[in-house]
Amino acid sequence: MGCTPEANKPQAKEGVMAVVTSLALGALFMYSDRTVLYPMLKVIADEFSLSGTATGFITSTYFFLYVAMQVPAGLLGDRLGLKKVLTDFYLLGGAALLLLGFTANNYALLVVLVGLHGIGMGAYYPTSYGINIGTVAKERRGLASAIINSGMSVGTALGLVLAGPMYGRTGNWRLPFLVLAIPTLFVPLVFRRCLPDPKPANKGDTGGQTQSLDFRKILADKDLWALNLAAFCSGYGFWVALTWGPSFFAAERSLSLTTAGVFTALPALSAIPAALFVGRLSDKLGRRRLALILYPLQAATIFALAYVKSVPVLIAALILYGLVGRTVSDTVIISWFGDHVSEKSPGSLGAAVGVFNLVGMSSAVLAPLVSGLVKDITGSLSGAFYLGALIVLAGMVCTAVATES
Repeated sequence: MGCTPEANKPQAKEGVMAVVTSLALGALFMYSDRTVLYPMLKVIADEFSLSGTATGFITSTYFFLYVAMQVPAGLLGDRLGLKKVLTDFYLLGGAALLLLGFTANNYALLVVLVGLHGIGMGAYYPTSYGINIGTVAKERRGLASAIINSGMSVGTALGLVLAGPMYGRTGNWRLPFLVLAIPTLFVPLVFRRCLPDPKPANKGDTGGQTQSLDFRKILADKDLWALNLAAFCSGYGFWVALTWGPSFFAAERSLSLTTAGVFTALPALSAIPAALFVGRLSDKLGRRRLALILYPLQAATIFALAYVKSVPVLIAALILYGLVGRTVSDTVIISWFGDHVSEKSPGSLGAAVGVFNLVGMSSAVLAPLVSGLVKDITGSLSGAFYLGALIVLAGMVCTAVATES
């Protein structure tokens, strides 16, 4: 009984769907745990009397430690087993979230627990996408990545929509973390039951030397670096909008906290069908041409989020960003990355994806801090959105440099 596919064997369609659905569930709760914080930032700042920079430091702590875990988690996964590392660290992330909800009664403890949660969730991306790339055939990789990314979109929306109403009814900003901790702690059980357990690399000298050689190849590959930087650029604009969007819409567009959270969730919802469509399309038409279309459209919509004043136009811009934004473009970029690394370094999938997400998610460390600094200097977050649009536009250049596998 159970849905565990056999390890190290080509997976049938049903086995692939079990793997992809399990990984999508993990992505859903990782993102809901993360985004439930963003509508609460203003409340937390008021309670602890924080500046914009100090408030941004909360999310940057999470992402700094999350990013710092990428390569170590990938290397550990390649050596000890991707499934084992994913399951154990995800459990750590859930436990930290539970403690946050129960005990975060001062700024220092909040930062420590947010950081511990970041360490736990930091193993998700390199191990989960390592499993995905190693399990799913190239011709279905775009669709599989889109399904996992859809879990991220649903989780993003869930966290943003849950936080405001729950706080509004109870006046307790810690409660949403407690509510989400319960299903988060359940997810590792799903991983144990439904994910394959690929054989880790040999632990003798030959295995270590092979892994070291593969890792050096990964770091020297110009195509992989172009895709790494493209992910950073799209991620920067995304994290500006996601981390500061609720506060920006509440403070500078006079929306309630609940409404601002719902508005910020709109791109996550509209991204789901778009990511599935574009992911499948990239399997048929190729990755590069789609990326070259998506990046300039992303930049234009991020610029519009801060520029427009009309609420209906703002709603339209948010929905449009979901259709062309980072969740959709990352479906293309990670599949493109997987095409390259599965051919060039198939024994180091975890490490390769770790480097990819290390670079890409560095934007999540920088964007909240830089945006908070812009707010402190100018008194407005508009400039932070405009800077984000320019950085996304630079990502188009990176996709133009990378070659198709």
